Amino acid sequence: MFFSYILLHNSTFQQDLPVGLMLCIIPFLLGWLFSYIYHKVSALKTENEALTTRVTSLTAETTDLRLKLSQAEAEIEALKGQHRKAKDDLMMCESERNALREQVGSKTGKANSVTFAGKKFKADDLQIVEGIGPKIAELLHKAGIKTWLQLSEAAPDKIKEILEGGGSQFNIHDPSTWPAQAALADQGNWDALKKLQDELTGGKV
Repeated sequence: MFFSYILLHNSTFQQDLPVGLMLCIIPFLLGWLFSYIYHKVSALKTENEALTTRVTSLTAETTDLRLKLSQAEAEIEALKGQHRKAKDDLMMCESERNALREQVGSKTGKANSVTFAGKKFKADDLQIVEGIGPKIAELLHKAGIKTWLQLSEAAPDKIKEILEGGGSQFNIHDPSTWPAQAALADQGNWDALKKLQDELTGGKV
């Protein structure tokens, strides 16, 4: 009788054991799941707050950069306006300068250009002198002799030194009459210059 009671209750216990275990495990799993979800949500909230802060910072930087870009574009437009004005002022100055040159030339009798011996020469073109070609004119310019007046005031020996400094190919030239020719050109005495050059051969008598 006793053993039958034990076996009966033991059988009941074995049947209720899985139910009891399930009743213990389910709350544990639910608690663990809720805890995991809570921590995951907290982490996502923290990450979202960080992203929101970053977006706000980038928005402020973008706004600042747009403002600076607008200012730079405005400055560029202002500089373009100044550049256009400077170009216009330069053109006006050049026009006034040319007009003044013409006035000075008309008052001094020295024009911007002259036709001499059938050729047209610019004012102070050293090649108007008999014996001076493009290369010699370049040598004289480098030495600081750029006008008829400067050439007229240069000593023949000094001119000879300049020629020798240019190379042996210039040694054959005789500059003894060049200052006199340049003086006549500077004075605008074209008849006298033509007469003198008719008597010269390669710049010498």
